[in-house]
Amino acid sequence: MRRRILIATEGQLASRQGLTLLEVLLSLGLFLGALAALSQLWYGGVRASVQARLSTQAILRCESKLNEVVAGAVPLQSTTDTPFEDDSTWTWSLEVLPSDVHANVKLLIVNVSHPGQGGLSASGHQLSRLLRDPQVWTDAQQTTTDGTTTP
Repeated sequence: MRRRILIATEGQLASRQGLTLLEVLLSLGLFLGALAALSQLWYGGVRASVQARLSTQAILRCESKLNEVVAGAVPLQSTTDTPFEDDSTWTWSLEVLPSDVHANVKLLIVNVSHPGQGGLSASGHQLSRLLRDPQVWTDAQQTTTDGTTTP
């Protein structure tokens, strides 16, 4: 049974019918579809934000660890999957290789990685640098102080 609503406009009586069930369901479906699309956009934005933060942190950690190796705070030895002291979810690896450029030069490759959390993708970064072998400096210093060459 439909109800008729009477509305008076400019001296005339006009009738208006209420919303049908079909119209209500259609508008509800459109609303839920728009809500689903917006929630996917929101999730994509959050995921990109977290990935950008992890990527930036990976770059900074990688640069920091490489600088520690060059400064001598970290031994010049190959290391794999060593956790960082401040956050154990981040790990770093150091690879020390002889260089093709010169016999007294080492190639340092530092990898930093994070496994990801909560379904978000993992993050990592790699930096490499050529470094003169510190043993050459030590041998040269001993030669100048002793006057003899050490093998």
